[in-house]
Amino acid sequence: MRLHHLKKIRIIVSVLVFSFLLIFFLNIHGPVIDAVSNLFLRLQFFPSLLRFTAIAFTVTSLGFMLILLLTLLFGRLYCSSICPMGTLQDFLIALSRRFKSRKKRRFVYTPNRKLILRYSVLAATLLFWVFGSLFLLNLLDPYSNFGKISVTLIQPVFSMFNNGLAALLEQADIYAVAPMLAQSLPTDVVAVSVGIFAIIAVMSVMRGRLFCNSVCPVGSVLGLVSTHAMYRIGFKEESCTMCGKCERVCKAECLDSRAKVLDYGRCISCFNCFDSCSNNGLYFQNQWAASSVRQAETLNEGGREKRKFMLTMATGLLSIPVLKKMAGAQPASNEPGMIPTGTRLPVTPPGSVSHDHFTGKCIACYLCVGACPTNVIVPSFFDYGLEGFMQPKLDYHKSFCNFDCVRCTEVCPTGAIKKLDRETKHITQVGIARFMYESCIVTVDRTDCGACSEHCPTKAVTMVPYNGLWLPEVEPDLCIGCGACEFACPTEPYKAIYVESSSIHALATPLGEDEGPRDHDQDEFPF
Repeated sequence: MRLHHLKKIRIIVSVLVFSFLLIFFLNIHGPVIDAVSNLFLRLQFFPSLLRFTAIAFTVTSLGFMLILLLTLLFGRLYCSSICPMGTLQDFLIALSRRFKSRKKRRFVYTPNRKLILRYSVLAATLLFWVFGSLFLLNLLDPYSNFGKISVTLIQPVFSMFNNGLAALLEQADIYAVAPMLAQSLPTDVVAVSVGIFAIIAVMSVMRGRLFCNSVCPVGSVLGLVSTHAMYRIGFKEESCTMCGKCERVCKAECLDSRAKVLDYGRCISCFNCFDSCSNNGLYFQNQWAASSVRQAETLNEGGREKRKFMLTMATGLLSIPVLKKMAGAQPASNEPGMIPTGTRLPVTPPGSVSHDHFTGKCIACYLCVGACPTNVIVPSFFDYGLEGFMQPKLDYHKSFCNFDCVRCTEVCPTGAIKKLDRETKHITQVGIARFMYESCIVTVDRTDCGACSEHCPTKAVTMVPYNGLWLPEVEPDLCIGCGACEFACPTEPYKAIYVESSSIHALATPLGEDEGPRDHDQDEFPF
């Protein structure tokens, strides 16, 4: 195989991975799509690593080890082919080149002078994680950012297009396209996603893969490994004419054609250099078997990188107590006009085990947000405090958790939401409904309602006699906290019944043979 074919293979693989993951985030499903997308999800570095810490010793949680092995053998293939954010940057780079002059399309080798920035960011990210906060990881991880962009920016546009097409086809009595439920996303969350996309887009257009080699924590980790990769790119002394073609197409800006030096820590194995070289002046071969190491300067620089990285790690330890204090000092989400839930903790999705488990494993990729059929899972901002920045929650103002749905437990790539079968989901108690006597329209307006009981799937809310009317009563042991009662309650501005979250998910009392919502006798219960 000629080396220029490597670029074609890389493009095919990267487009394939990007397409399947984007389709998955757009909530398009099928047997093949789900199987292939789940495979690619398991290969995302930090989600796989978090999954390993949550569900250890399972094959599905070992993707990060495979990525490390591939990097040790062939360099940063993850960054060039498997990372969807990397492919998105390549699209932006290719698009911007169409509007640039030939001279401005060229990349130029730049010395790696961002070592302190690069490894300080990595050190801070890892230290936040070790001490219980995924704040920086949620902001900087490439997969997480791809998810935010897909769900908050691309999915709404796709949903509008899909619903418009569905309405158009309905006029012709064609129902091949099903309409999608429109998302209602918080403005602050959308603003953060727009900001992240704008920053990455500017960096890509101006300097190629600058994000990957300056602030991306995955790129920094794999950069340390790739300096010792078995197969590496090098220059053929007898064939290289120092024409500079390879340097001008190196979007990592890590190749110096005149000095014949390549920074392996920044090289993303895109193989553009092979495709550009007309003299076969480059090779890609086993360096472990070589009798001498060619890039001594680069390897020595890699040693200095490691020392600076370790120094930064040690220095960062001193700031952790301050960071933890900042995280704990975040105010509870108890704004005027909102429901007083009686707890500072938002309701986490079923399968998330507990508040601590969820905030310690969720990478805020929003895959569960996009997959939720009732849109009850929404992105939060600081509802969990600094430690759980932008992680999803269940918002019963907007919708309710479908009794039979387990979709969010099937798609989570990090183990923050563990997989549940329907029987277990039916008794998983994410919270408990609380009734506020003072706000109910039965007591305030002296009229029957019963909306909460009518919509309760576990019969946890029953109607009891009250001065000739019927008043709700909650049986906590039966309640699973699905929020159907809260969503259905018509009282404003405060709901007369609300779900108080459970910091640790418990199991409710299983339903008997007569499952489902209660059938009311209209003579006794007018509604």
